[in-house]
Amino acid sequence: MGILKHLLFWPVTGPEFLTKFAMGRVHDVVRDNLTDDSPIKEELLELQLKLEAYEIDDEEYMRREAELMERLREVRRWREEFGMGVSGGPVRVAAEPDEPPAAEREPEPPQRGGPASPSGAEIELNWDE
Repeated sequence: MGILKHLLFWPVTGPEFLTKFAMGRVHDVVRDNLTDDSPIKEELLELQLKLEAYEIDDEEYMRREAELMERLREVRRWREEFGMGVSGGPVRVAAEPDEPPAAEREPEPPQRGGPASPSGAEIELNWDE
């Protein structure tokens, strides 16, 4: 009865089924294109090779690298939007708006000590005795 029912009602149910099927395929293709970072990584590699071959200068490299890194960030945002895994775990890709750029920040003083002695250890040597 199932096959006969599908055949009899195909003029009514067919267009709806085909539309849903086509939209599902379009969704899959768009998701794959938005979350595929391999072309961007290939462009980064080509850019690096051009820099090493002296085909472009440092300014051009930095400008184009910044564009490609922004595209990688966009891919990462889309991957998070679709609930897909992102490699590298949580990464801070930009400074906070109220935080000055790294070049303008004062360097942090070196920390003394380590895990065993966070405040640092002092050793006093007396060679007179």
